[in-house]
Amino acid sequence: MIEMPQFLKPVADSYEWSINKYGPIHRAAAWRDKKRQQRRFDIFAGLLAYDINRDNITINDLGCGYGAMFDTYKNLPQFTHGKYFGYDISKSMIKAAKKNVRDPRALFFLTHEARENADYSFVSGTYNMKMAADEDKWLKYIENSILQLWSKTKISMGFNMLNIDSPLRESTLYYADPNYVLNFCQKNIDGRIRMIDLLHPNEFVIFISR
Repeated sequence: MIEMPQFLKPVADSYEWSINKYGPIHRAAAWRDKKRQQRRFDIFAGLLAYDINRDNITINDLGCGYGAMFDTYKNLPQFTHGKYFGYDISKSMIKAAKKNVRDPRALFFLTHEARENADYSFVSGTYNMKMAADEDKWLKYIENSILQLWSKTKISMGFNMLNIDSPLRESTLYYADPNYVLNFCQKNIDGRIRMIDLLHPNEFVIFISR
């Protein structure tokens, strides 16, 4: 495992507790219900609709938890001979993912950074749970993570964040200014960048494509 920043340890501990309490279900990944979790996965899957002439796409899932995202892609024609790489900072989450997903196309790694080059990269909820981390430090971590993940992405990536204008607030979560994040991506990434607000006002999604 690449050395994890110390401020991520409380986040890892939180997910250790939740997966051991709830097992491999949506609540372990801090989702209120399965339907909302699946909606996010479906939004990301929209990027794959443009890649219909292949059967071997590869996917990075940063913050994979117990591997729930894999079910969204496993039966797609584009993924027939593909590979899925899941990354998480919780040992128990990675253990649950390996037990939950037996498909040989899926590989899981204990790390906070993507290790493999992949066609597509997704971040579902990973940037939201900050626990007691300083907000400026957390934002810098997110910026570095976006750039690192982009360096491992061949075609497109997508990530979500909670909107600073959300009426729902929790002290352990991070709420971002969508315009700031969009501008950061536009200034630092050479690609086609667009913001999706289908989940407005609580969160937003950003897609980046080469």
